Amino acid sequence: MNQRPLFFPGFCRLGLGRKPLSDSSKFARERHRLDSLCLAQLQALCGHLLPAWLTCFKTACGANSRQRVFTPSLTFWAWLSQVLDPQSSCRDALARVHSFSAAKGIKVSSGDTGAYCRARLRLPAALLLVVLRHLIDAIGRAAGDFGSGHGRLLVMDGTTVTLPDSDANRAQYQYAPGQKPGCGFPLMFLLGLFDLRTGAILRIVKSNQRRHDASMAWRTLGFFRAGDTLIADRAFCSYAFIAELQARGVYVVMRLHQARARTLDMTQGKPLGEGDRLQQWFKSPARANKGMHPARYEAPPDYLDVRLVQVQVGARGHRATPMYFVTTLLDAHAHSAQAIAELYLRRWNVELFFDDIKTSQNMDLLRCESPAMVARELLMHLICYNLVRLLMVQAEALRPAGQQGRLSFKGTLDRINTWQSTLWGCSTRKQVDQHYATLLENIAKDVVPLRPDRYEPRALKRRRDSYQLLNRPRAEMRLQPALQKHKCKAA
Repeated sequence: MNQRPLFFPGFCRLGLGRKPLSDSSKFARERHRLDSLCLAQLQALCGHLLPAWLTCFKTACGANSRQRVFTPSLTFWAWLSQVLDPQSSCRDALARVHSFSAAKGIKVSSGDTGAYCRARLRLPAALLLVVLRHLIDAIGRAAGDFGSGHGRLLVMDGTTVTLPDSDANRAQYQYAPGQKPGCGFPLMFLLGLFDLRTGAILRIVKSNQRRHDASMAWRTLGFFRAGDTLIADRAFCSYAFIAELQARGVYVVMRLHQARARTLDMTQGKPLGEGDRLQQWFKSPARANKGMHPARYEAPPDYLDVRLVQVQVGARGHRATPMYFVTTLLDAHAHSAQAIAELYLRRWNVELFFDDIKTSQNMDLLRCESPAMVARELLMHLICYNLVRLLMVQAEALRPAGQQGRLSFKGTLDRINTWQSTLWGCSTRKQVDQHYATLLENIAKDVVPLRPDRYEPRALKRRRDSYQLLNRPRAEMRLQPALQKHKCKAA
């Protein structure tokens, strides 16, 4: 029996060993172990890029100040693993945390997904932005200039993603035009700026209203550097935007806007070759776009020197039609007309980039039901996308010289999901490096061959079951009995 002294109770532990830890101390120790392990595994997967400053968001007061199981680093780790697996849910992410903790001998008491969802809401958006920019810089350092010796090749385009039909999302985001309330999904409009050589996304601009891509493009100007070349479609071919990019030292290759193509005269200007002219564009005396800010209209110079290139394009069995391109690459000896046309044809890769992030990562339909969480979910998808691109850039250096084709994004994403348990189960740093090198070697072998002029119609082969269309609010549809299957087919 433990005898406590009458006058000096503090000396009761002398010779009896260390004082037992309290429950709160045990919890803090387990939480710190799990936190450190998650940081180590994130660094292993991300190529030692995410440093320990992830824990800096444990402030003295406010969010992330309490002693919780789901710290910012653990929440980030669980959410990243959830986004890497396109079919994963919050329950799967929580099960992954429990499995990882059990493998390391750590006991996690929380089994409710509500704690994990609330932890995702506490995850600061500033943290996600810093991680995203960190990955963008890492991709640039890993890729270099790919031996080109020139600036970056950038592509830009717009797209939309659908959001859950919740009250909070409907209050901020709009339906598609003509959509009945309660029968569709709110839309988020996005404009993406990508690096053409690496496929990394550099900037995303979102809007809760339907806006023209050209008006959203002005919000990307801060991400351009002198010497870059922007490849874009004719939606961005405006006098003010081209003049602003030229003032920043950025070159453009764009398809000529249809309004200028209707009045184009290829006999004017200085001839540089067949179908190649150097012309001057003059600023309109009145603003063509009434929504443009007056200062933005007054800033460009009175005229621009541009180069117009005409290329005959035609399919087999059809008459060739002219296609016009405008560029500020004025040196015809350094950039021939054929090179300008081939450079613009590479713009189609931006459609493939969006297909990777929306289809392969399943970002076409976001899952969060509030605007604040939708913004965080979007950032997590961008972080996951750039993480996959980083591994592809690192694996690119392992490919044999002269091998044609490009690495598969879907194959890289699948390999990351397959190798997660292997990387996160390593006990030493040497094992991590060995498995990481093997992962890159496997990624380098998955090459998508070049298939020019490949055409695959967008058609469904497998027939789906016939159901009614939700063309009225769901509450009204519940009041009537379900229609028979043959009636649905007849409708």
